[in-house]
Amino acid sequence: MLLLQRATIPSVLLQVHKRVYSCIAGGSSSSSISSSTNIRSFGVQAFSVDIPRRGRLNKIVVFAPSISNRLLLYSSSSFISTSSTPSSSPSPPSSSSDEQYTPPDLEKLANLMPEKDSQGKPYTLYEKCVRRLYLTNLFHPVKLGLQNIERLHNALGNPMDAPNLILVHVAGTNGKGSTSLKIARTLELAGMRVGLFVSPHIASFRERMQVNQELISEQEVEQFLPMIYDICERERIPATFFEVTTALAFQFFASRKVNAVVLETGLGGRLDATNVVRNPSICVITSIGLEHTRILGDTVELIAMEKAGIIKSNAPVLVGPHCPHETIRKCAVEKQASAYYTCWDVLKDSALARNLSSTNDEEYFDYDIENAVIARAALRVMEKNGDLQDFPLSEDVIQKGTGQRPPCRFEELTVRGSTSEKLIPVILDVAHNPDAMKYLVKKIQATHPNKASKIRMVVGFSADKDLRQCGQTLLDFNSDPNRLHLVEAAHPRAAKLEDMFSAEPRLLKSNFNENNRSITMQVETALRLAEENDEMLVICGSVFLMAEAREALGINEPRDSKYIAEVAGANLRHGQELFADRDPEKTLETKSC
Repeated sequence: MLLLQRATIPSVLLQVHKRVYSCIAGGSSSSSISSSTNIRSFGVQAFSVDIPRRGRLNKIVVFAPSISNRLLLYSSSSFISTSSTPSSSPSPPSSSSDEQYTPPDLEKLANLMPEKDSQGKPYTLYEKCVRRLYLTNLFHPVKLGLQNIERLHNALGNPMDAPNLILVHVAGTNGKGSTSLKIARTLELAGMRVGLFVSPHIASFRERMQVNQELISEQEVEQFLPMIYDICERERIPATFFEVTTALAFQFFASRKVNAVVLETGLGGRLDATNVVRNPSICVITSIGLEHTRILGDTVELIAMEKAGIIKSNAPVLVGPHCPHETIRKCAVEKQASAYYTCWDVLKDSALARNLSSTNDEEYFDYDIENAVIARAALRVMEKNGDLQDFPLSEDVIQKGTGQRPPCRFEELTVRGSTSEKLIPVILDVAHNPDAMKYLVKKIQATHPNKASKIRMVVGFSADKDLRQCGQTLLDFNSDPNRLHLVEAAHPRAAKLEDMFSAEPRLLKSNFNENNRSITMQVETALRLAEENDEMLVICGSVFLMAEAREALGINEPRDSKYIAEVAGANLRHGQELFADRDPEKTLETKSC
């Protein structure tokens, strides 16, 4: 890779001709540029150049990204790294992991990054930055591990290891995002400047990182993301989408000079990018269930050991009630945690008993209350350990902070009808598997008994879910298929309508449109019918349908453009999810946390 410190290229081919001589053509006086071709690009200048070398043509791609003030040359036969002075030999690798580093195929990347929309309007720098981020995993194999993020974190100055930073690290199968938000909101109400890192997002990539509920700005993404890519290029770090996103959050939090950071793990814990942190104030494990079994393990105990990988020496760990405590306690001993707590150990009152709620004579297990209990217990442990001595927590602050919940988690709102002044009750929930849907149904029956028999639903699923069970659950609750509206999100992981019908043929009698699978159309139709029939509208299923559904409901919030959204699943190829040190033969007896 030859890096030339020049951003403007009105005469770029002359510059290439002069500077590539000694690097690529070996300085031979007979070498010359034989041809050049413009390549479709994303607000950049890009050229394909053929240079004779040792009797054959060597193709060079000249690439000048507007997001990075440098000119990149990619040679099909060699990679040469220099600063402003060309070199005739490759620079030595910075570490053994360089063997895994494969620079992007720049011609392919340029073809995936159109410069303007169909109307000729140029895409913004933010749009280009985030679209490029989503395409990251297409250009090299991905393995989960900590080496990449350790090098990135170090290059950024290790901001998450700052001595006075209060850091909460949260893992778990369910509830980790909600618990993270509740802890962050409570610390904010106590007067702290709090960074929150969660995933996935609903409508905008910027939701993943925020400080005191203020999302990272588009300008900050434009400023920090190219810098992180420059580090990856310079240090030859084959960072993944999630590793780059994590590094972006770290840099953002450091720039905002936060007092505290709450980090939600992405996948697992032990080898998750967030696990680069060394000195958490507390580690929290919310719950353990069977998920990503091909990656994390096929038993609850093996998955628990992966989640428990976030436990650090000399830091306390708090574990929620739905966890295999014996397994996690052994991990805590192995990792020399300073203390092991359950919620009951900390609170010693009736808080846990409130999880089994009774509303309108319907009993249901309220997981939001459980998440609030876990958050409350974590805050009390930090308070006990002196982490919050400058920010006292009153009961009012804790009650208000832990009472908040993320969007689309049994989110209730009203929407005014189109033909009358009637307010239509709407519930948004990312219930995306059979168990979650049964819980959603139970909670609707308990909290809205007068509407439970008059529910209209807009539903879409991910392709990797048990579609037959999901369909049966829907029909058990709502026996009239005419009150079901099936949608197919524009996402590579979304279930196709045909797959839903194949799994549960009775769904063929529901509302759908094979020629127009727009979520917006079904939401608008469902709203009209709910208004006419005095029904409640429930929009549920995959997180992938929520952004368009919320827009159709008239919710005004930051929302990424189609240019970004159409590639939002490019980072989620199943084949990427491999642990760098995963041994399929390891058992519970031989595996360490």
